[in-house]
Amino acid sequence: MDKPTKLQETELQELKDFQKQSEVLIAQLGQLSFKKLQIEKEEEYLKSQYDKITATEVELGKKLKETYGNVQIDLKEGDITYS
Repeated sequence: MDKPTKLQETELQELKDFQKQSEVLIAQLGQLSFKKLQIEKEEEYLKSQYDKITATEVELGKKLKETYGNVQIDLKEGDITYS
């Protein structure tokens, strides 16, 4: 009996479908990795912004404490209440 020299059409289609599914999955994984990288970069940026605003808060607090001492400040009106 001779050995087959060609796949059956259904077998060939199954292989093609499998290959297509694999390609789609690989592309989706690549996109996910790219999104993850973008999120990590954005997180780094936001952390640095947080550090900056925290430093600004500390400096502003020191400046106001030097000028007014320990006080409560009404942010709406700017009124000062001394302790």
